[in-house]
This record gives sequence, structure tokens and C-alpha cells, in this order.
Amino acid sequence: MYGKLTAICGPMFAGKTTELLKRILWARNGEGKEVLVLKTAFDNRYSDTELVSHDGLSAGAKAISRFSDVTGLAHEAQMVCLDEVQFFAGMDIDVVVFVSDLLHNGRDVVVAGLDTNWKGEPFPATAMLMAMADEVIKLTAHCSVCGQPAFKSFKKVQDDEEIRLGHSDIYEARCNRHWVRLTDAG
Repeated sequence: MYGKLTAICGPMFAGKTTELLKRILWARNGEGKEVLVLKTAFDNRYSDTELVSHDGLSAGAKAISRFSDVTGLAHEAQMVCLDEVQFFAGMDIDVVVFVSDLLHNGRDVVVAGLDTNWKGEPFPATAMLMAMADEVIKLTAHCSVCGQPAFKSFKKVQDDEEIRLGHSDIYEARCNRHWVRLTDAG
């Protein structure tokens, strides 16, 4: 039996974690599934032990720095959920290999994360998982300038950091019309 992969993606503030939390709740309470929720130890914006959305919804999660620490737990679960999947790049096992192994062993997997960075470039792991997915849910936010559907994450701080943890103090959701790379603005 082969598992099902669902990829939830979009810009910041689109509700990706909220959608993931809904699926965790449905799987646990509606279907009675054993669900393992993973987040990176790097992402401690709201909690070290919970997956928390920007609007305060939460579920218990295991914060990890290495996939090898949870391989056994992942194979015991019926569903494995990864939040902020772009942050799992560079671990001891490639995130795409980890997910593929789970799928080949009959585990359902749900991943949520940014599809592109603040420069508009795809995150390679998210792009590959979207290509592999049985279901892709692409969410939009509301543009912080005009309120129209937003497809991009805009970085308000000028620096070259590829990944920088932050909230609305650093990032905004923007429509294509109001999104601009800082390098294009000058």
C-alpha cells in the first residue's frame, strides 16, 4: 500500500498552518488515526513543543533537528505532518527522501510550507514535494497594500538572508502588482 501526499503551500499569512491543523484534527478525531506532527527545532517563534498558527490555533508537535531521531516514530504513525517544510532542508536525511520513504511504507503525509522565498524563487524541497503530491492546496493571503489575493511574501527588511524567522515585523503578503523584490525597488 502506498500513502497519500498532500502539499499545502502559499505565501506568508495564507493560513497554511491553520489548514494543516484542521487536517490533523480531522485525522485524529474524525478518522481515529495516529498522527505524528513534526516541526524543526529552528522554528521556535511561538513554541518549542507545539505547532502554532499565526491566529493562535495549536497542536502538540515534536521539534527535531534530525530525521533519524524520529524515523521509528514516523513509521509507527498512520499520518505524518510537517509544518514549514522549507525549513527541513539540510537535515541529516533529505526531506524529499524522508517523505518518499514514508509514502512507500503506506504512511499518509501532509506537508505545509512556503512555495517561494521573498525573492519569488521556489524553495526546492517544497517544489519537489508539490510535484510528487496527490493533492496540492495552494492558498492565498490578502495583499497588505490593496487587500486583493496575495501570492507572494514580501520582505520589508533589506538583507540577503535566505531564511529569516519573522512575523509581520519583517514580512507582508503581497499581490503580484504590489510585490517587488527589494533589489528591483532601487
